[in-house]
Amino acid sequence: MENSRKTHTSSAVKNRYNKKAYRQIAAQVKPELAERIREYKEREGISMSELLARAMDELEQTPL
Repeated sequence: MENSRKTHTSSAVKNRYNKKAYRQIAAQVKPELAERIREYKEREGISMSELLARAMDELEQTPL
């Protein structure tokens, strides 16, 4: 019989990768804005990262 044991990547390995590959941004917003953000993300089916990327793209295209 074959060895059917599945291998799992440890949390420590995943955490090390994430620390190298990503940066964390935290913000405190009023509940009304948090709700608007949540609704937009659900409606568009996107992550917070995608929402921020779209916002930055829009801001960079808008002349001051």
